[in-house]
Amino acid sequence: MEIIPGKIVTEIRQYFYNDNNYAFSIITRVPECYKSKVQCHRLEQTYSVGPLQMNTEVVLRTTSSLGNNKTLYTDDNGYQMLKRTYREFVNNTLARVSSDTFNIVELLPNGSSGKTKFNNKCSSVVHPTLWMIVGSLNVTTKVYHREAIEMQHRPVVMAIDQPSKPTVVLPPNLHLLSFSIPGWNYSSNHEAHIKQLDKGLYAPAPDYDRILLRIMHLFEEGEDSELSKAVTINIKEVLQGLGEVRALEERSLTGTWDISTLQRWKWKTVDHLQTQNDRSNTNEIFTVTISPKEIRTFFGLFQQQ
Repeated sequence: MEIIPGKIVTEIRQYFYNDNNYAFSIITRVPECYKSKVQCHRLEQTYSVGPLQMNTEVVLRTTSSLGNNKTLYTDDNGYQMLKRTYREFVNNTLARVSSDTFNIVELLPNGSSGKTKFNNKCSSVVHPTLWMIVGSLNVTTKVYHREAIEMQHRPVVMAIDQPSKPTVVLPPNLHLLSFSIPGWNYSSNHEAHIKQLDKGLYAPAPDYDRILLRIMHLFEEGEDSELSKAVTINIKEVLQGLGEVRALEERSLTGTWDISTLQRWKWKTVDHLQTQNDRSNTNEIFTVTISPKEIRTFFGLFQQQ
């Protein structure tokens, strides 16, 4: 990495894999601001690696002359920043355990991690997900596709005391991306929730009557004559095996904000004057429509039992 300061423009040159015969480079030019004193307050890097096969990981190391006070900020989902300070690890040899009969790797669920090493060095680890396969290590490469798919498509736990009720299956072009019970008491008003946290007001008991539901349309528009069509489903009927749904709140993609408080971006395209995607629900409060390649996030609130 080279940082070339100038009176008008400061140029940052990054060379990857080699200083001279490098694979690719990124050149960033930062204009000198009015009465600016510091040439570069921070350095942002974005790495895109993948798809990674199972049993593999990528370690990226960066060295620069910038002082970072042994602190690294990472962002794994385009929204939430995580502060990683320098930390000494006495024994880190148990991160991977393997033998002739099994192989288990324990990794973080968000798919990426990072830490600072010294004042001007940092390392990042990009890896798949937690998985375990029993059997000879020589045959792991033959079944990793199946194991990976099973980990990506997490199962839905149904009530075992109601076997007579029919099983509800989503249409083949929809995928249940997330289905979880957060447990925490979270106000639907995000600003009110933050104010309560700032005042130290915490709910005494967890809330197990609320679920986080995220549904994704698997096909693009025009990809298939039938499967690329928008799908309308009734959330209350989908979740009837778990209990009686009394309310449904649509949230932002992260689940943080109420969708009604956000402004949707619209722009003109070549074929249409504006996008034709309408996220509004029908007259039935529990009926929603998922458009091609759309992801919609909901809070479902059950009747207390």
